[in-house]
Amino acid sequence: MTEAVLQAFDLLAEPARWDRHFRRTAASMTLSVVYGYPTLTSEQDNIVRVINDLAKRLFNAVYMGAHWVQFFPWLRHLPSR
Repeated sequence: MTEAVLQAFDLLAEPARWDRHFRRTAASMTLSVVYGYPTLTSEQDNIVRVINDLAKRLFNAVYMGAHWVQFFPWLRHLPSR
């Protein structure tokens, strides 16, 4: 409930930054449910930046076409070096 109220307040206060508000809410909700962290109130928190950076890296790693082997399947038979 706290996350929903804070999310609504942030969206009403700064609607142009909606993507940052959703990223903060997702990180804060995950941390509070899984690890018992208190609610994160700012997207400038270090833990929010770390989580968002990890999400960006994971997305780039699984993005279709991110690796040459997806275009040239014969590359999977080469050594990893």
